[in-house]
Amino acid sequence: MSERPSALVTSGVVELAAAALSGWAFTYAISNPEGARRAGVASVPRIRQWHLDLVALGTSTVALGVAVPDAPRIVQGSLATGAWTNAMLFLPLAFKPELIDEPGYKAAAGASFVATTVGFVGMAATAIARRRAAR
Repeated sequence: MSERPSALVTSGVVELAAAALSGWAFTYAISNPEGARRAGVASVPRIRQWHLDLVALGTSTVALGVAVPDAPRIVQGSLATGAWTNAMLFLPLAFKPELIDEPGYKAAAGASFVATTVGFVGMAATAIARRRAAR
């Protein structure tokens, strides 16, 4: 790997930093439920989901950015976009759980899942194609 990380790897590393910071929010919410309620948190499990998704998707983004360098830009962009939006869509649900039934939220979640799918499947297809070409 070059000294300059790719945009995809950088995105994943920043997402992991956000995960570390979100861990503080989760710790506060579970250690001070009343304070969390006063801050507007209606669902502590959604804070946990937000935190864990940032961890999982940030880690996956870094790993794939290193494992499949220089993948097509559309694939990298889709993965980065989907990784961030999938995780971040849990945060509003922590404050307004009823958003899950709103058409706008559903549309955003659907678009996020499409982006993530294009990213992960595109990275797999790129890796497979490169492996076959190297035979």
